Amino acid sequence: MSISLIRFCGAFALLWSAAVALGDQDALPAAQRRMTEVMKELSRTQADVKRQEKRLLEAEAKLTRSQKTVADDNARLEQARKNLEEARGSAQAAQQNYDQANAEVQRLYRERQRPADSKP
Repeated sequence: MSISLIRFCGAFALLWSAAVALGDQDALPAAQRRMTEVMKELSRTQADVKRQEKRLLEAEAKLTRSQKTVADDNARLEQARKNLEEARGSAQAAQQNYDQANAEVQRLYRERQRPADSKP
């Protein structure tokens, strides 16, 4: 049972008992007016509860979407890191191949130059 409904029932009981205890004819219409006011307040508070529940659901949905976005971004980040490591490994292998080829070219060039240098 909601707090607003409990408050309404309590207010109604107090007003009713006051009207009965007084036995006054004016007390009943006053109690009825008060009951009408309390019913309006109850309706407003119940509508507010529904609005707040809707806001909560929307916030939870937004949080879920944000968490999924973060998870997707983290997956892309990890993939980018993996791709970077692979690219670095490929670059290192290519550098080693280049260094070996360069050393071979220099060795062959030196070998060709020796006979020409040794000729008178």
